[in-house]
Amino acid sequence: MDENRITGAAKELGGKVQGKVGDAIGDRETQGKGKMTELKGSTENLVGQAKDAVRDVADQANDLAGEAIKKGRERFPEAEHAYRQGGDALSQYAKESPLIVVAMAGALGYLLALVIHGRK
Repeated sequence: MDENRITGAAKELGGKVQGKVGDAIGDRETQGKGKMTELKGSTENLVGQAKDAVRDVADQANDLAGEAIKKGRERFPEAEHAYRQGGDALSQYAKESPLIVVAMAGALGYLLALVIHGRK
């Protein structure tokens, strides 16, 4: 559970109590502060819930990716060998021509940025 959920719930409860105290004594300022604290706590709680949801999705994606890799290795054992050969060839090329590899990586990064953010 995210820390924001805990502190948000505590603030929300504190705000409710503060608002009820304001109601009981007829103090509008205390009522307003209580509502503001309650709203801040509710918002912080929602942020914590969103963080938890994102973390859960990331964990599930990681598990699915791990399972896909495992199944791929079982089904296509020669693919890992080909992957390693390609990696070795690229490493050798990078050692021989590091500036070209850096330029290609920069160009690829630029293209990815265009795809992700689009042209404006």
